[in-house]
Amino acid sequence: MTQNTDMHFPVGYIDFHAVEAFNFQLNRFYSQGVFGKEELMEIAKQIDGFEKWISVFCELGEEAEKKGELLKAATCFRAAQFYTLSEGDDGETSPKRVLYERCRKLYDAYYNQFPELKYVHIPFDNYELPVYYTQCEAPKGTVVIHGGYDSFAQEFLILLFYLQKLNYNVYFFEGPGQGEVLMRYHVRMAPEWEHCTSAVLDHFGLEDVTLIGVSLGGYLAPRAAAFDKRISCVVMYDLIYDFYGAILGKMDEKKGKFFDYMTRHPKNLLWKWLDKKLEENYFTKWLLHQGYAIYENVHTPCEYFNYIRKFNTRELSKELTQDVLVLAGAGDLYTIFYQDQLDALVNARSVTGRLFTKEENADHHCQIGNMGLLLETITTWLEEKTNA
Repeated sequence: MTQNTDMHFPVGYIDFHAVEAFNFQLNRFYSQGVFGKEELMEIAKQIDGFEKWISVFCELGEEAEKKGELLKAATCFRAAQFYTLSEGDDGETSPKRVLYERCRKLYDAYYNQFPELKYVHIPFDNYELPVYYTQCEAPKGTVVIHGGYDSFAQEFLILLFYLQKLNYNVYFFEGPGQGEVLMRYHVRMAPEWEHCTSAVLDHFGLEDVTLIGVSLGGYLAPRAAAFDKRISCVVMYDLIYDFYGAILGKMDEKKGKFFDYMTRHPKNLLWKWLDKKLEENYFTKWLLHQGYAIYENVHTPCEYFNYIRKFNTRELSKELTQDVLVLAGAGDLYTIFYQDQLDALVNARSVTGRLFTKEENADHHCQIGNMGLLLETITTWLEEKTNA
Protein backbone atom coordinates (compact mmCIF):
# COMPACT_ATOMS: atom_id res chain seq x y z
CA MET A 1 0.00 0.00 0.00
CA THR A 2 1.33 3.46 -0.90
CA GLN A 3 0.41 6.75 0.73
CA ASN A 4 -1.48 8.90 -1.75
CA THR A 5 0.74 11.92 -2.31
CA ASP A 6 -1.02 12.71 -5.58
CA MET A 7 -4.07 13.90 -3.67
CA HIS A 8 -5.19 17.45 -4.28
CA PHE A 9 -5.31 19.20 -0.94
CA PRO A 10 -8.38 21.36 -0.45
CA VAL A 11 -7.62 25.06 -0.68
CA GLY A 12 -9.21 27.62 1.62
CA TYR A 13 -9.31 28.73 5.24
CA ILE A 14 -12.97 28.30 6.15
CA ASP A 15 -15.02 30.05 8.83
CA PHE A 16 -16.16 26.86 10.52
CA HIS A 17 -16.42 28.32 14.03
CA ALA A 18 -16.49 31.80 15.59
CA VAL A 19 -13.91 30.78 18.21
CA GLU A 20 -10.49 30.86 16.54
CA ALA A 21 -9.03 28.20 18.86
CA PHE A 22 -11.59 25.76 17.45
CA ASN A 23 -11.59 27.16 13.93
CA PHE A 24 -7.86 26.71 13.40
CA GLN A 25 -7.97 23.06 14.47
CA LEU A 26 -11.00 22.36 12.27
CA ASN A 27 -9.17 23.93 9.34
CA ARG A 28 -6.19 21.66 10.03
CA PHE A 29 -8.42 18.61 9.57
CA TYR A 30 -9.87 20.13 6.39
CA SER A 31 -6.51 21.19 4.89
CA GLN A 32 -5.02 17.75 5.47
CA GLY A 33 -8.00 16.11 3.75
CA VAL A 34 -9.12 14.07 6.77
CA PHE A 35 -12.58 15.67 6.93
CA GLY A 36 -14.75 17.26 4.27
CA LYS A 37 -16.05 20.82 4.43
CA GLU A 38 -19.70 19.90 5.03
CA GLU A 39 -18.76 17.39 7.74
CA LEU A 40 -16.84 20.04 9.60
CA MET A 41 -19.64 22.57 9.24
CA GLU A 42 -21.99 20.14 10.99
CA ILE A 43 -19.41 19.29 13.67
CA ALA A 44 -18.79 22.99 14.38
CA LYS A 45 -22.51 23.56 15.06
CA GLN A 46 -22.35 21.12 17.97
CA ILE A 47 -19.40 22.75 19.72
CA ASP A 48 -20.15 25.46 22.28
CA GLY A 49 -17.10 25.02 24.49
CA PHE A 50 -14.04 22.93 25.22
CA GLU A 51 -15.89 20.17 27.11
CA LYS A 52 -18.26 19.81 24.17
CA TRP A 53 -15.30 19.72 21.77
CA ILE A 54 -13.85 16.79 23.69
CA SER A 55 -17.11 14.84 23.93
CA VAL A 56 -18.07 15.42 20.27
CA PHE A 57 -14.72 14.23 18.95
CA CYS A 58 -14.72 11.20 21.24
CA GLU A 59 -18.13 10.23 19.84
CA LEU A 60 -16.95 10.84 16.27
CA GLY A 61 -13.86 8.76 16.96
CA GLU A 62 -15.96 5.85 18.15
CA GLU A 63 -18.12 6.05 15.02
CA ALA A 64 -15.14 6.28 12.66
CA GLU A 65 -13.39 3.34 14.35
CA LYS A 66 -16.50 1.16 13.95
CA LYS A 67 -16.51 2.01 10.24
CA GLY A 68 -12.82 1.10 9.92
CA GLU A 69 -11.84 4.70 9.13
CA LEU A 70 -8.58 4.48 11.03
CA LEU A 71 -7.00 7.85 10.20
CA LYS A 72 -10.22 9.75 10.82
CA ALA A 73 -10.75 7.92 14.13
CA ALA A 74 -7.16 8.64 15.21
CA THR A 75 -7.57 12.30 14.27
CA CYS A 76 -10.77 12.53 16.34
CA PHE A 77 -9.21 11.10 19.48
CA ARG A 78 -6.15 13.31 18.96
CA ALA A 79 -8.48 16.32 18.67
CA ALA A 80 -10.12 15.37 21.98
CA GLN A 81 -6.74 14.72 23.59
CA PHE A 82 -5.38 18.06 22.41
CA TYR A 83 -7.85 20.19 24.37
CA THR A 84 -7.97 17.93 27.43
CA LEU A 85 -6.28 19.59 30.41
CA SER A 86 -2.90 18.18 31.34
CA GLU A 87 -2.37 16.80 34.83
CA GLY A 88 1.35 17.30 35.29
CA ASP A 89 3.06 14.05 34.34
CA ASP A 90 -0.18 12.68 32.84
CA GLY A 91 0.11 9.18 34.31
CA GLU A 92 -1.41 6.12 32.67
CA THR A 93 -4.91 6.74 34.06
CA SER A 94 -5.12 10.49 33.34
CA PRO A 95 -7.69 11.46 30.67
CA LYS A 96 -4.98 13.02 28.50
CA ARG A 97 -2.84 9.86 28.61
CA VAL A 98 -5.83 7.54 28.02
CA LEU A 99 -6.81 9.55 24.92
CA TYR A 100 -3.19 9.56 23.75
CA GLU A 101 -3.03 5.77 23.88
CA ARG A 102 -6.39 5.56 22.11
CA CYS A 103 -5.30 7.74 19.20
CA ARG A 104 -1.86 6.10 19.05
CA LYS A 105 -3.41 2.64 18.71
CA LEU A 106 -5.41 3.89 15.74
CA TYR A 107 -2.54 5.82 14.18
CA ASP A 108 -0.35 2.73 14.51
CA ALA A 109 -2.99 0.52 12.87
CA TYR A 110 -3.28 3.00 10.00
CA TYR A 111 0.44 3.53 9.36
CA ASN A 112 1.24 -0.17 9.73
CA GLN A 113 -0.46 -0.58 6.35
CA PHE A 114 2.52 1.06 4.63
CA PRO A 115 5.38 -1.43 4.35
CA GLU A 116 7.78 1.25 3.12
CA LEU A 117 7.37 3.12 6.43
CA LYS A 118 9.69 1.92 9.20
CA TYR A 119 9.27 2.77 12.88
CA VAL A 120 12.10 2.37 15.37
CA HIS A 121 13.27 3.60 18.76
CA ILE A 122 16.85 4.76 19.15
CA PRO A 123 18.68 5.07 22.49
CA PHE A 124 19.13 8.56 23.92
CA ASP A 125 20.01 9.49 27.50
CA ASN A 126 17.97 7.13 29.69
CA TYR A 127 15.06 6.73 27.26
CA GLU A 128 14.47 6.32 23.52
CA LEU A 129 13.60 8.59 20.61
CA PRO A 130 10.88 7.32 18.22
CA VAL A 131 11.70 7.68 14.53
CA TYR A 132 9.63 7.02 11.40
CA TYR A 133 11.66 6.68 8.24
CA THR A 134 11.59 5.68 4.59
CA GLN A 135 14.58 4.99 2.35
CA CYS A 136 14.95 4.95 -1.44
CA GLU A 137 17.32 2.88 -3.58
CA ALA A 138 18.99 5.92 -5.20
CA PRO A 139 18.02 8.92 -3.04
CA LYS A 140 18.49 12.51 -4.14
CA GLY A 141 19.29 13.46 -0.58
CA THR A 142 18.32 13.11 3.07
CA VAL A 143 15.61 15.03 4.95
CA VAL A 144 15.06 14.96 8.71
CA ILE A 145 11.83 16.41 10.14
CA HIS A 146 10.56 17.12 13.63
CA GLY A 147 7.57 18.90 15.09
CA GLY A 148 7.24 21.65 17.64
CA TYR A 149 5.56 22.64 20.87
CA ASP A 150 2.91 19.97 21.47
CA SER A 151 3.03 17.99 18.25
CA PHE A 152 2.73 14.30 17.40
CA ALA A 153 4.78 12.94 14.51
CA GLN A 154 1.73 11.02 13.27
CA GLU A 155 -0.06 14.29 12.45
CA PHE A 156 2.61 15.36 9.95
CA LEU A 157 3.66 12.17 8.18
CA ILE A 158 2.21 13.49 4.92
CA LEU A 159 5.47 15.51 4.75
CA LEU A 160 7.47 12.30 4.94
CA PHE A 161 5.46 10.48 2.26
CA TYR A 162 5.45 13.49 -0.03
CA LEU A 163 9.24 13.81 0.08
CA GLN A 164 9.76 10.07 -0.18
CA LYS A 165 7.85 10.07 -3.44
CA LEU A 166 10.27 12.68 -4.74
CA ASN A 167 13.06 10.18 -4.02
CA TYR A 168 14.47 11.45 -0.74
CA ASN A 169 15.36 9.41 2.30
CA VAL A 170 13.20 10.90 5.05
CA TYR A 171 13.34 10.59 8.85
CA PHE A 172 10.72 12.04 11.20
CA PHE A 173 11.53 11.96 14.91
CA GLU A 174 9.98 13.08 18.18
CA GLY A 175 12.16 14.66 20.84
CA PRO A 176 11.75 15.83 24.44
CA GLY A 177 8.36 17.40 25.15
CA GLN A 178 6.73 15.81 22.10
CA GLY A 179 4.37 12.90 21.51
CA GLU A 180 5.59 9.59 22.83
CA VAL A 181 8.67 11.03 24.56
CA LEU A 182 6.45 13.27 26.67
CA MET A 183 3.45 10.99 27.15
CA ARG A 184 5.25 7.69 27.85
CA TYR A 185 8.67 8.77 29.13
CA HIS A 186 7.59 12.06 30.75
CA VAL A 187 10.64 13.84 29.36
CA ARG A 188 10.11 17.56 28.96
CA MET A 189 11.41 20.01 26.38
CA ALA A 190 14.48 22.19 26.83
CA PRO A 191 15.90 24.65 24.30
CA GLU A 192 19.00 22.53 23.57
CA TRP A 193 17.51 20.67 20.61
CA GLU A 194 20.90 19.92 19.09
CA HIS A 195 21.38 16.95 21.43
CA CYS A 196 18.42 14.85 20.28
CA THR A 197 18.88 15.88 16.64
CA SER A 198 22.54 14.86 16.66
CA ALA A 199 21.59 11.54 18.25
CA VAL A 200 19.31 10.80 15.28
CA LEU A 201 22.06 11.73 12.79
CA ASP A 202 24.56 9.60 14.71
CA HIS A 203 22.32 6.54 14.86
CA PHE A 204 21.60 6.47 11.12
CA GLY A 205 25.03 7.76 10.06
CA LEU A 206 23.52 10.76 8.27
CA GLU A 207 25.48 13.54 6.55
CA ASP A 208 24.50 16.46 4.32
CA VAL A 209 21.01 16.64 5.81
CA THR A 210 18.10 19.02 5.24
CA LEU A 211 16.37 19.67 8.58
CA ILE A 212 12.73 20.79 8.63
CA GLY A 213 11.30 22.10 11.91
CA VAL A 214 7.50 22.41 12.11
CA SER A 215 5.83 25.19 14.16
CA LEU A 216 8.03 25.74 17.26
CA GLY A 217 10.46 23.69 15.19
CA GLY A 218 11.14 27.06 13.55
CA TYR A 219 13.29 27.69 16.62
CA LEU A 220 14.36 24.11 17.36
CA ALA A 221 15.70 23.32 13.87
CA PRO A 222 17.96 26.38 13.54
CA ARG A 223 19.11 25.77 17.10
CA ALA A 224 20.23 22.26 16.11
CA ALA A 225 21.79 23.50 12.86
CA ALA A 226 23.83 26.10 14.73
CA PHE A 227 25.66 23.28 16.52
CA ASP A 228 25.71 20.43 13.98
CA LYS A 229 27.13 21.16 10.54
CA ARG A 230 26.07 17.80 9.16
CA ILE A 231 22.88 19.79 8.60
CA SER A 232 23.42 21.54 5.27
CA CYS A 233 19.94 23.03 4.73
CA VAL A 234 17.38 24.32 7.25
CA VAL A 235 13.65 24.94 6.79
CA MET A 236 11.90 27.10 9.40
CA TYR A 237 8.30 25.98 8.98
CA ASP A 238 7.33 28.59 10.31
CA LEU A 239 9.80 31.02 11.82
CA ILE A 240 9.94 31.44 15.61
CA TYR A 241 12.32 34.38 15.95
CA ASP A 242 10.96 35.36 19.37
CA PHE A 243 8.27 33.22 21.02
CA TYR A 244 7.75 35.55 23.99
CA GLY A 245 7.95 38.72 21.90
CA ALA A 246 5.30 37.45 19.50
CA ILE A 247 2.86 36.93 22.38
CA LEU A 248 3.56 40.46 23.64
CA GLY A 249 3.02 41.68 20.10
CA LYS A 250 -0.62 40.52 20.23
CA MET A 251 -1.31 42.92 23.11
CA ASP A 252 -1.85 46.67 22.90
CA GLU A 253 1.11 48.75 24.02
CA LYS A 254 -0.17 49.51 27.53
CA LYS A 255 -1.14 45.93 28.30
CA GLY A 256 2.09 44.63 26.79
CA LYS A 257 4.23 46.89 28.96
CA PHE A 258 2.31 45.86 32.09
CA PHE A 259 2.61 42.18 31.25
CA ASP A 260 6.33 42.44 30.48
CA TYR A 261 6.89 44.27 33.79
CA MET A 262 5.06 41.51 35.63
CA THR A 263 7.08 38.70 34.07
CA ARG A 264 10.26 40.47 35.13
CA HIS A 265 8.99 40.75 38.72
CA PRO A 266 7.88 37.24 39.75
CA LYS A 267 7.45 38.19 43.42
CA ASN A 268 5.01 41.00 42.69
CA LEU A 269 1.87 40.51 44.79
CA LEU A 270 -0.29 41.13 41.72
CA TRP A 271 0.64 37.62 40.51
CA LYS A 272 -1.86 36.13 42.99
CA TRP A 273 -4.62 38.03 41.25
CA LEU A 274 -3.24 37.39 37.75
CA ASP A 275 -2.75 33.64 38.41
CA LYS A 276 -6.39 33.39 39.42
CA LYS A 277 -7.60 35.34 36.38
CA LEU A 278 -5.63 33.15 34.00
CA GLU A 279 -7.07 29.97 35.58
CA GLU A 280 -10.67 31.22 35.21
CA ASN A 281 -10.62 30.96 31.40
CA TYR A 282 -10.46 27.40 30.02
CA PHE A 283 -8.29 28.33 27.05
CA THR A 284 -5.63 30.21 29.04
CA LYS A 285 -5.75 27.50 31.74
CA TRP A 286 -5.28 24.82 29.05
CA LEU A 287 -2.47 26.81 27.41
CA LEU A 288 -0.59 27.16 30.69
CA HIS A 289 -1.13 23.55 31.74
CA GLN A 290 0.24 22.47 28.36
CA GLY A 291 3.32 24.51 29.15
CA TYR A 292 3.66 23.03 32.63
CA ALA A 293 3.54 19.54 31.12
CA ILE A 294 5.88 20.24 28.20
CA TYR A 295 8.62 22.43 29.67
CA GLU A 296 11.18 21.64 32.36
CA ASN A 297 10.57 23.04 35.88
CA VAL A 298 7.67 25.28 34.86
CA HIS A 299 4.80 25.40 37.36
CA THR A 300 3.35 28.93 37.33
CA PRO A 301 2.27 31.47 34.69
CA CYS A 302 5.26 33.68 35.50
CA GLU A 303 7.66 30.75 35.11
CA TYR A 304 6.00 29.79 31.84
CA PHE A 305 6.30 33.21 30.23
CA ASN A 306 9.89 33.60 31.41
CA TYR A 307 10.80 30.14 30.14
CA ILE A 308 9.56 30.78 26.62
CA ARG A 309 11.92 33.78 26.41
CA LYS A 310 14.63 31.17 25.82
CA PHE A 311 13.04 30.15 22.53
CA ASN A 312 14.41 32.85 20.24
CA THR A 313 16.83 32.79 17.33
CA ARG A 314 18.25 36.31 17.80
CA GLU A 315 21.76 35.28 18.75
CA LEU A 316 21.98 31.79 17.27
CA SER A 317 20.95 32.95 13.77
CA LYS A 318 24.46 34.27 13.11
CA GLU A 319 25.79 30.76 13.74
CA LEU A 320 23.89 29.33 10.78
CA THR A 321 26.16 28.81 7.78
CA GLN A 322 23.71 26.63 5.84
CA ASP A 323 21.11 27.31 3.15
CA VAL A 324 18.03 28.53 5.02
CA LEU A 325 14.38 28.69 3.98
CA VAL A 326 12.21 30.93 6.18
CA LEU A 327 8.45 30.40 5.86
CA ALA A 328 5.81 32.70 7.32
CA GLY A 329 2.10 33.36 7.05
CA ALA A 330 1.13 37.03 6.78
CA GLY A 331 -1.61 36.55 9.38
CA ASP A 332 0.47 34.58 11.89
CA LEU A 333 1.49 36.24 15.17
CA TYR A 334 5.15 35.19 14.75
CA THR A 335 5.42 37.00 11.42
CA ILE A 336 5.99 40.39 13.07
CA PHE A 337 9.63 39.22 13.21
CA TYR A 338 9.82 37.98 9.61
CA GLN A 339 12.25 40.64 8.38
CA ASP A 340 14.23 40.47 11.62
CA GLN A 341 14.73 36.76 11.06
CA LEU A 342 15.89 37.24 7.48
CA ASP A 343 18.28 40.02 8.51
CA ALA A 344 19.72 37.98 11.40
CA LEU A 345 20.99 35.19 9.09
CA VAL A 346 24.15 37.13 8.29
CA ASN A 347 26.43 34.12 7.79
CA ALA A 348 24.05 31.73 6.03
CA ARG A 349 25.20 30.35 2.67
CA SER A 350 21.86 31.48 1.24
CA VAL A 351 18.62 32.88 2.68
CA THR A 352 15.24 32.42 1.02
CA GLY A 353 12.09 33.90 2.52
CA ARG A 354 8.52 33.06 1.58
CA LEU A 355 5.67 35.14 3.02
CA PHE A 356 2.34 33.47 2.30
CA THR A 357 -0.69 35.70 1.84
CA LYS A 358 -4.41 35.64 2.54
CA GLU A 359 -5.04 35.69 -1.22
CA GLU A 360 -3.16 32.38 -1.40
CA ASN A 361 -5.24 30.97 1.48
CA ALA A 362 -1.96 30.29 3.26
CA ASP A 363 -1.46 33.21 5.65
CA HIS A 364 -2.20 31.27 8.85
CA HIS A 365 0.29 29.40 11.04
CA CYS A 366 1.96 26.53 9.15
CA GLN A 367 0.03 27.51 6.02
CA ILE A 368 -3.16 25.80 7.13
CA GLY A 369 -5.51 26.59 4.27
CA ASN A 370 -3.18 25.60 1.44
CA MET A 371 -1.02 22.58 2.24
CA GLY A 372 -0.43 21.95 -1.45
CA LEU A 373 1.25 25.33 -1.91
CA LEU A 374 3.30 24.79 1.24
CA LEU A 375 4.59 21.41 0.07
CA GLU A 376 5.32 22.74 -3.42
CA THR A 377 7.29 25.65 -1.94
CA ILE A 378 9.45 23.43 0.27
CA THR A 379 10.09 20.82 -2.39
CA THR A 380 10.91 23.36 -5.13
CA TRP A 381 13.49 24.97 -2.85
CA LEU A 382 14.81 21.57 -1.79
CA GLU A 383 15.18 20.41 -5.41
CA GLU A 384 17.09 23.61 -6.20
CA LYS A 385 19.49 23.11 -3.27
CA THR A 386 19.86 19.37 -3.87
CA ASN A 387 20.80 19.92 -7.51
CA ALA A 388 23.07 22.92 -6.85
